[in-house]
Amino acid sequence: MKTTGIIVEYNPFHNGHKHHIDEALRITQPDVLVACMSGNYNQRGDLSIIDKFKKTKVALDNGVDLVVELPYIKTVQNAYVFGSSAVKILDKLGVNELVFGSETNNLSELKKYAQLEIDVTRLKQLMHDGHSYPKSYGLLSAALYPNDMLAVTYLKALKDTNITPIAIQRSNDYHSEDLDIIASATAIRKALQENKDVSMATPIEIQDPIFNRDLYPYLRRLLFTMSADELKDIFLVSEGIENLLKENAIRYLDFEDFMQASISRRYTRSRIQRILLHIACHITKDEAQSLDVDPCYIRVLGFNEKGQKLLKELKDEVNIVTQFKKIPEPYKQLEWKVNLLYASLLKDPQAYIRKELKGPIIKK
Repeated sequence: MKTTGIIVEYNPFHNGHKHHIDEALRITQPDVLVACMSGNYNQRGDLSIIDKFKKTKVALDNGVDLVVELPYIKTVQNAYVFGSSAVKILDKLGVNELVFGSETNNLSELKKYAQLEIDVTRLKQLMHDGHSYPKSYGLLSAALYPNDMLAVTYLKALKDTNITPIAIQRSNDYHSEDLDIIASATAIRKALQENKDVSMATPIEIQDPIFNRDLYPYLRRLLFTMSADELKDIFLVSEGIENLLKENAIRYLDFEDFMQASISRRYTRSRIQRILLHIACHITKDEAQSLDVDPCYIRVLGFNEKGQKLLKELKDEVNIVTQFKKIPEPYKQLEWKVNLLYASLLKDPQAYIRKELKGPIIKK
């Protein structure tokens, strides 16, 4: 069975994502298209504006045959952990080809960057001179664009697999805030926050979206009440950032004001947002270190008949989980609390929790 993989976040799903699916199907002509998707939280520390089951349904409605979840602890980290973890999951599922978007769409050039042995000493010097980590890495690798940076992490991870990489041209500017037929997820989220119509940019109807700002009142109380020592124990907290976050929580009532005061050359927005999520979910360093390096399971969020056929073929080779209760400990405990936090921000938390416990979406 020929299987193609894609790595996605869909925050939210838009016309550019539809183009990605269509191109993956056109170029590779697979029997099954598998999406490894982040759940209710995203790599750059954003809450997903719609929940993972709604994202799963739209993926299945638009050409994906099987959706599996990248665990929270592998999602809310740097690009390398995110990308390499997703590749490992797709490899376990027997994926033959990985199709990803690229700003440059120059696969041979991206492969050269993937071969680079990063000079850590030089990287530290660039950071000491005031550049952020992503910018410092970019300076060492010709200032790659965001999707090209992810592509490089995919290519590094693919070296240990038999998966063939295929790059397609990204159809819009990742950072653009212009709303058009082909618009970035950033532009759509910004428009939604401003109560603008986004129907031209996405085929889905988005109701009651949630944003990081919705979590800020709770985060602010935590930063008020947790001691600096308690915050030091939280996963990814380092270099004294706990003091900065506590001070800014006292000073700023508004989330965006808090973020702007916290961002610097040393602390990027994504890094701060990831730390804030780990604080809100109370993910400690000890808890993160207690997890296996590679999750010993693959959780299925949804599938159609084609996806079900692949799952049946793999059932004796891979620990496929279709029910939440079957997630191995301690991953299950961690996933439960991060999903409860997300549910607490929804209008109907109980309805979401029922979906979490019910099992995957099955598209007939």
